[in-house]
Amino acid sequence: MNLKTHNRIVINLQEYGVKRGVSFGHYKYNEVKPGLESHQHQGALEICYCMKGQQHYKIGDSMYELNGNDILVVPPDTIHSTGKFPEDKGELFWLQILVCPSYGKLCNLPNQQSDFLLNAILERSEYIFKGAFQLKLILEKLVLQFKKKDSILSRIMVNQLLTELLIETVLLSQKKQQLSSTKKINILDTYIVENLHRIIYVDELAKLVSMSTGYFKAWFKETAGMPPKEYVNRMKIEQAKVALQNSTTVTKVAFDLGFTTSQYFATTFKKFTGYSPSTFKNSQPK
Repeated sequence: MNLKTHNRIVINLQEYGVKRGVSFGHYKYNEVKPGLESHQHQGALEICYCMKGQQHYKIGDSMYELNGNDILVVPPDTIHSTGKFPEDKGELFWLQILVCPSYGKLCNLPNQQSDFLLNAILERSEYIFKGAFQLKLILEKLVLQFKKKDSILSRIMVNQLLTELLIETVLLSQKKQQLSSTKKINILDTYIVENLHRIIYVDELAKLVSMSTGYFKAWFKETAGMPPKEYVNRMKIEQAKVALQNSTTVTKVAFDLGFTTSQYFATTFKKFTGYSPSTFKNSQPK
């Protein structure tokens, strides 16, 4: 059964002739949604492609934080959820594939080739690695195919695109992760934490890592999966969660974190948590 709304789709791949396919999904949220309850996919691995924003996954006792352009593989028969976190604001695709060859050929590939792809992906399970621009193009083409009327041609296209997607995922999983961007993000994180009490401007962040403001915005969005301003606000809201448990008023927390008005703070807080600051504060143990 397929599920389609204006900001979320879930496709049953079996209905498109993908014998070892379970589902393909996509969401693009402008605000947080309720978190995923604990569940597992029997005999199927799941690949999560976080394109924008942030998403959390709890696999066993381990918590993983995905930011824009991150990929995470969940192994078969593994209990996972979003833990205490909601489904976050942003964009995410996922793909579930049955591992056992007894279900049939994967995308019409010989078993030796499909086993090679899936085993290579499983070797990188429970490990976050970076995606690339070409993945987004393949994923968007898949969404367009699922919007078309089912036909022999559309089934050929779906199998071809899924094969491309799996190949690109394997190549990216084996690519050496760059450390230079990580070091720059760490420098920025330290600076932001030290200046959470005031407005932090994009041009000062750019100067900190020796980039022009225009290039910095593009680089940061590609690296972190979100604009610098949203990244800063997320860090402020995480600090606000702690401060609200100790402060007497929401207004004090807002001003202590450099928000110009308590209303803007409340709007930002709800966007990233799903709750108003007052509701969150009142729900905490005394």
